[in-house]
Amino acid sequence: MIGQRETPNGRIRAAGYIRVSQERNVDRHGLDAQEIDVHRYIEYMQWELSEVYREEGVSGYKRERPALDRMLADAKTRRFDVAVFPSIDRIARSVKDTIAIEEKLRECGISVVFVREGIDTATPVGEFFRNVMSSIAEFEGHLIHERMLKGLRAKASQGGYTGTWLPYGYRAVDGEVVVAKKEATIVRRIFRWRASGKSLRWMAQKLNEDGVPTLHNKKWYPSTIWDLYRNRFYTGKSKFNDGWIEGQHEAIVPEELFRDSNAE
Repeated sequence: MIGQRETPNGRIRAAGYIRVSQERNVDRHGLDAQEIDVHRYIEYMQWELSEVYREEGVSGYKRERPALDRMLADAKTRRFDVAVFPSIDRIARSVKDTIAIEEKLRECGISVVFVREGIDTATPVGEFFRNVMSSIAEFEGHLIHERMLKGLRAKASQGGYTGTWLPYGYRAVDGEVVVAKKEATIVRRIFRWRASGKSLRWMAQKLNEDGVPTLHNKKWYPSTIWDLYRNRFYTGKSKFNDGWIEGQHEAIVPEELFRDSNAE
């Protein structure tokens, strides 16, 4: 049974929780669609909407979630009587976390409802179906993760960009790697300096004297420059497994200059 606290109009106060993660951002699971489902259910039950807690770009595997943390804090002060989730996979992506979050709500006297599954866990049958559906959501989450990794591996094997860190001289634009022209000029200068025999300390001092900023607007150090001219990414190659393959990005320095700069 859903508990009720005395309110001016005698209606049960309901709070909604909606979430969209980075690995699953499709329209039917978007925040707006979830919020509509929550609103419709609360209106159908003739409850009073307290608040809808929105979590954007946060995975269900994460324990720390700002909107969820705020909801649990509000539950302790009984700002609402029932928590409404559009589906089980929105509360969490594992059975363990789903049960733990629900128990925290119940300890505060808050009932929990999952709209899509039609589950009210105030009953033993509801708890049983929650565990079953939560297991399915966890399994589905693992499948999504595996498909994502498979896609990233396939793209990496073709020399494509997989969202990893990019070195000085490059930027990610709409999922593609592009050359930052001003920085590329500095990169080529460093390679030419090194090929002509300039020391790491001399190069770092020269760049700092000229006021050339690093990627994060910090000072240049010999170690920074060593990492830069040793990076084969600048020749248009991409790291894959333990070697380098032809990448899909534009080279900043030719292979010959790279060899000359790294000649012992």
